[in-house]
Amino acid sequence: MRLKVIFVLFAVYAVTAAPAFLPGEWRVILQPATDDRAEVYYQPVSTVHLRSYEGIGPFLRALETAEKRARTHPYDLAPPYILHGPYRLVAPYVTARGRELAAPRISGVNLSDGAWIPYAIVPQVRPAENSQAELVAVTEDREGGRPIDEPEALGMGIDPELNRIVVTTNTFDQELRRRLAERYGGLVAIAWDPFARPLRNL
Repeated sequence: MRLKVIFVLFAVYAVTAAPAFLPGEWRVILQPATDDRAEVYYQPVSTVHLRSYEGIGPFLRALETAEKRARTHPYDLAPPYILHGPYRLVAPYVTARGRELAAPRISGVNLSDGAWIPYAIVPQVRPAENSQAELVAVTEDREGGRPIDEPEALGMGIDPELNRIVVTTNTFDQELRRRLAERYGGLVAIAWDPFARPLRNL
């Protein structure tokens, strides 16, 4: 029944835009971004449960350093992230100065099996559209309220790999796409999850 619902809703989306399958990212772009509409995608499988995390410790330590760099230079850098299989630390930049800031090797020690093991990781630098400052500004957009105050928004957060704010919804509302694009441009994408439910305060 659950699969039937998903296929039916896929068909509804296909009326307005043919889905684009991105198997390497485990995402299906149901409706691509346009000048006046935010992108909508569906992620049928959570990559968290598919990845191996053995030996990731040094990369997590290096990620902390890269995140500190991004916070220190928020207009030059974008949020960093780790790619899996094999592990790689990606340090995105948005300015020429940012490329220089993101590139230096990160070294330190990591505790493994009771021993401190030294590591040295050279980040992979990649250009990005949206800076750390721009993305964080969206998460702090409203005083005393939700950053993106839309009733259809069931959750939101920065996705460093997508280099965007991701808003989770269980509806396919074209007006929501329009409002988000009008207000935030390419800073926001929509993750469609037909089974998502609002978080309840305990």
